[in-house]
Amino acid sequence: MSYKHLEQFEHSLALRDLSGNTLQAYIRDLRLFAKWFESTNGDRFTPPAITPIDLREYKSYLLTVQEAKPATINRKLSTISAFCQWSVEQGLIESDPSQNISQVGEVSLAPKWLTRSEQYALIRAVQKENNARDLAIIMVLLHAGLRVSEVSNLRLSDVKISERKGSLTVRRGKGTKYRVVPLNADVRTALSAYLNERPHVDHDYVFVGKRGEKLKPWGIQYLAGKYAYNAHLESVTPHTLRHTCGKNLIDAGVPLDQVATLLGHKNLNTTRIYTTPSEQDLQKAVDRIALGS
Repeated sequence: MSYKHLEQFEHSLALRDLSGNTLQAYIRDLRLFAKWFESTNGDRFTPPAITPIDLREYKSYLLTVQEAKPATINRKLSTISAFCQWSVEQGLIESDPSQNISQVGEVSLAPKWLTRSEQYALIRAVQKENNARDLAIIMVLLHAGLRVSEVSNLRLSDVKISERKGSLTVRRGKGTKYRVVPLNADVRTALSAYLNERPHVDHDYVFVGKRGEKLKPWGIQYLAGKYAYNAHLESVTPHTLRHTCGKNLIDAGVPLDQVATLLGHKNLNTTRIYTTPSEQDLQKAVDRIALGS
């Protein structure tokens, strides 16, 4: 199958310095559309042959026959729209047939977080290893809600712990935003235990790698995945634990503005994701009306 105009469009995309994967996705989406167009209409695929009806029919085909997800459909429509706009710029067509084609709406769910039982399973998995450093990291992610880069960049002077209270100072959060995060008793206990046995090294970063170096973000990501695997949990990252912290705060009745401050959000709309029902919340909702409940 050879399409002159698709090859010309591909060349124009290559000049935009797109990544190889992005470029391949554009061309793959367009070739699939071209194949559908010719099999459906019996006409050769060219820019002037594309009509708004074709695009609406293709959108319906993706939705009802292919049963593609909204995000996939919207990506394909965006690709076709980019091709149509390029065709106008090249003088191949006078107007853009994709101009009034709306994307597929989707009810957004909240990001993934761990249930209470999953949190307990994760912590138990860490405790079984008897590794004070790893437990401290998991507790900071889960109960203080720091980003993985913020955990990696913590310095000893950023940690304040006394018998009744404690805090972590994040000096350069996202957007270089400074904030002080108070610590509950669980984090204070875990951090204190680790600091009591932290190795003596030639830097003051809190978390130390096996060779005495600063523990990098990828190392923190690795250990989160490792303990999640040991706890039989799927797709758990440090960001999952940060989301879990936000969800726990909302469920505990903490006001939205306070949650935003604790997590370092600039905009309350970012924090509102934790008030959006998750898949687990929706499952619980329908389980309540089951006849056997």
